[in-house]
Amino acid sequence: MARGGARTSLVTTAPAPARPVPGIRRRRIPASPGQALVWGLAVLVILGPLVPLVYTSFRSKPYYLPGGTWTLGAYRTLFADPEFWRAVQNTVVFAAVATVLAVALGAGFAILVSRTNMPGRRWLGWALLVPIVTPPLALIVGWSSIYGEGGYLTQLFGRKLGLPTWNLSSLGGMAVLGAVVALPVAFLTCRAALAGSDGSLERAALSAGASPVIALRRVTLPLLRPAILNSAILIFALLLETLGIPLFLGTPANINFYASYLYKGWVNGATPDPPYVSAGAVLLLAAVTILLLLRTKLLGSEQRFIVTSSRRSSDTPLDLGRWRFGGTAITGAFVLLASVIPLAGLALMSSVKELTILVPPWHLWTDANWHAVLTEVSLRRSIQNSLLIAAVGGVLTVVFVAVATLVAHRSRFALRRTMPSLLVYPRAIPGIILGVGFFWAFLIVNVPGAFLRNSIWGELLALCIRNLTVAYVVLYPSLVRMNPELELAATASGAGWWTTARRIVLPVLRPALLAALALMFITLLNDYDPVVFLQKTGTEILGVTMLHSWEKGLPGQVASLALIQVVIVGAVLAGAGRAFRRATVA
Repeated sequence: MARGGARTSLVTTAPAPARPVPGIRRRRIPASPGQALVWGLAVLVILGPLVPLVYTSFRSKPYYLPGGTWTLGAYRTLFADPEFWRAVQNTVVFAAVATVLAVALGAGFAILVSRTNMPGRRWLGWALLVPIVTPPLALIVGWSSIYGEGGYLTQLFGRKLGLPTWNLSSLGGMAVLGAVVALPVAFLTCRAALAGSDGSLERAALSAGASPVIALRRVTLPLLRPAILNSAILIFALLLETLGIPLFLGTPANINFYASYLYKGWVNGATPDPPYVSAGAVLLLAAVTILLLLRTKLLGSEQRFIVTSSRRSSDTPLDLGRWRFGGTAITGAFVLLASVIPLAGLALMSSVKELTILVPPWHLWTDANWHAVLTEVSLRRSIQNSLLIAAVGGVLTVVFVAVATLVAHRSRFALRRTMPSLLVYPRAIPGIILGVGFFWAFLIVNVPGAFLRNSIWGELLALCIRNLTVAYVVLYPSLVRMNPELELAATASGAGWWTTARRIVLPVLRPALLAALALMFITLLNDYDPVVFLQKTGTEILGVTMLHSWEKGLPGQVASLALIQVVIVGAVLAGAGRAFRRATVA
């Protein structure tokens, strides 16, 4: 019935048959079997390695030894070891202190960059992300060369100036480094929350007579409460699995963390592949999984704290007055001390016999470290293998994750709702645990396990599965923002799901695919935790090779390899930036 009482009639006509769109191939193979295959493959490679891990933790002997029985002996051995409980205590203290520091600094820097008129906030915002793209071992070695017991600044402050110095190899010192590594997670989470909310409440507080500091403390921080809690749980879970920091810095002080305890138990155990390591891995996996489930549940309340409007909050930043230069100075000093100086120390260590204040560096200049990198077969092979894994693994992972993301969010497959959790879970699995799982999986499933455990392709598989979440978190937001009308038009024209995905969806996602490929390359190049139990002669990669070189007392070689990683990452980021700009323009 129209307004004013005028009667209207509805005339229905038969829809005209859809004309096939030129270039679109009609459906040949049903989509569901292919989608089921993608889902099944995801379940197999993500959850499959965890099954033999749990299995071996309840056996009295390793799988390959006869006579094993079902038992809880591995767990009893673990719980009876005082070193285990010390490692647990050290890990919890380290993770708690580092989480508090990382979240407090990350949230503070996010507010300064996103909500205030701090000079240089755009460039400082990018500079704060340096630790997340810097190879972890490179940052650890850089910090050790500058702030370690024999570090350059430690010697300068202690010997030359007679001032009290710090102890980087203490729990507190390692927690500071852990906070630097994890800070970008809190910064990005809080910055995203601020970008999705409007600044009208802060402006209202200013209009009511509040100072900018009061407005930030009484209004902005409460709005950030869910983001702070979210990032805190995630960072705490990630820090529980830290391996490089305790191995590089904790070993001299005889301080073990949970991951380093398992690593040393496996490598130095009286019996090969002791079952108590699998038991410890299962316990850590359970703890991290519970934390991630808690985080997922708490995310549901985040929307209650978001204030949106059509006006961008960044249009009217809060005026800090004369304090704005102080914000720039504090943020710049943090970037300098946390990233710039350690990377400079890394470069210097790679080219000197010894980094000491007693002799000028140019008097200790040497090319021995670089000569070893270029001439020793194992070192050169580690670089080649890492590049191969990063390139081939990056392409294969992005292709698989792109298809899996389409199944999860652009299909009618019955089990599609389980796919997002599957794609996010691998990054939550501690790398050393995933490595143990793949070790047992390759042994138990002899075909193709025998081939994989004796070749670089097994390491590639473990690294790709661990890091496929990186590709998913890049592709998913771009897919959600994509208008589905093109897909509906292609389907109405008779195109199958696979044809629509290949000819329409994936070309539109080209910028996101390039970004995912670049990040996957960098992540695969830098990661090493899942491979520490899989690497053999001939299958060396950079991270594990640096770990072994450090254990042999060759910090110069480690610095040279780490610097090569940094240079490769920088080149990839620069090239990816240009390719991304061309793709978005096209």
